[in-house]
Amino acid sequence: LERQLLMQNQMRERQTAMQIAWTREFLKYFGTFFGFAAIGLTAGAIKKKKPGILLPMVPLSFVFAYQYDMGYGTLLQRMKG
Repeated sequence: LERQLLMQNQMRERQTAMQIAWTREFLKYFGTFFGFAAIGLTAGAIKKKKPGILLPMVPLSFVFAYQYDMGYGTLLQRMKG
């Protein structure tokens, strides 16, 4: 029974490590997209003089912040607590 609990704990730790690794990898690509989107939308808003063009940055910034917190922050520790 003790060995089984140790194995389950080890599997859970591996799954958590894989989830963090996947999130960090996803963050690289999403961060690049987010940067290009921010530059493009800002340039479009300035060029057309319409600040409403920047509205898509709001949900994108929430997704970026969530993914960053998951990969490099304390989200998983807070979830465990």
